[in-house]
Amino acid sequence: MSLITIKKSHLESDLLVLKSKLESEGIKCYFRNEFTTQIMNYLPSFEVELQVSTSDLERVREILKEIEDN
Repeated sequence: MSLITIKKSHLESDLLVLKSKLESEGIKCYFRNEFTTQIMNYLPSFEVELQVSTSDLERVREILKEIEDN
């Protein structure tokens, strides 16, 4: 399975609502660098990345568009 980053943030909490929305739509989501940013949060170069499978990307784009339009 190949993953693609759809959003980045220095704070995991910024991504939790979107992750919850996607998972409620049946899309599995993953955090990359989740623990690195918790341990090394003083380094601004580290960001948490919200990732999804490339096979879900089209549906994710539709959901992001719906969110943006509202």
